Amino acid sequence: MKTKILIVEDNQDFRSMVKCYLEKQNLGFEISEAPTGLLGVEKALQERPEIVLMDIRLPFLNGIEASSQIKKVFPECKIIILTMFESPREREVFKNDNIDDFLGK
Repeated sequence: MKTKILIVEDNQDFRSMVKCYLEKQNLGFEISEAPTGLLGVEKALQERPEIVLMDIRLPFLNGIEASSQIKKVFPECKIIILTMFESPREREVFKNDNIDDFLGK
């Protein structure tokens, strides 16, 4: 069974780069994409991914709120925040918002 990964990122170039990188690993991931937080939540509810790679700053619904909505329905889903903004304060905020991990872009 393939691991489902959802990439929620408004920058199409970055989203494509992450998808390409994951596909080149030949690990059999099933990868889907969403350009906004709102569409990310909708896709997560439909597709039930095991892992969500989530940007923070997204149109219509930020990544923290989108992550919270996904975790309410699928608490077992692993959410990894992708962001250019790394600070100890942000890491603590993410930790308190049901975020499983944090990766800098």
